Amino acid sequence: MPPRKRASGTNEPNLPYDSGVQPADLDLFLASLKRCRDQPDFLARFYERFVGSSDEVREKFRNTDMTHQVRMLEDSLFVVAVAAQGQEGSVARGDLPRIAARHSRQDLGIRPELYELWTECLIETARERDPGFCLEIERSWRNVLAFGVQYMRDRY
Repeated sequence: MPPRKRASGTNEPNLPYDSGVQPADLDLFLASLKRCRDQPDFLARFYERFVGSSDEVREKFRNTDMTHQVRMLEDSLFVVAVAAQGQEGSVARGDLPRIAARHSRQDLGIRPELYELWTECLIETARERDPGFCLEIERSWRNVLAFGVQYMRDRY
């Protein structure tokens, strides 16, 4: 099926948009994310871990303004959380195609395999920085992030 033209002018494949994320998982994720954000070095620590995780990742970030990158990731985590609620017409629903296009093979070329490494580094950093982190919260992170990761992979 060919991509449909969106109001924003971008092409988006006709893929299902059911996130499968339960409201309880979303609530746990957002509460944990808030606790992590209360730690001033949370996202900087994540990038330290992620960039150090592989030569390919290190190369992707070689000339990146990391202050700007940290702000973009923070925004993107909320975009995924809002979009995972499945609200058609939400701002986040409109942002996901733009974010996916930026990371696709036509632009930054972020291979789908790197998202698993990204997820593991992010969860490990949340485990380290969220004083309330537990298995249930880890599951919520995995469920919410899996929605965003699958969205990105499907549009690579």
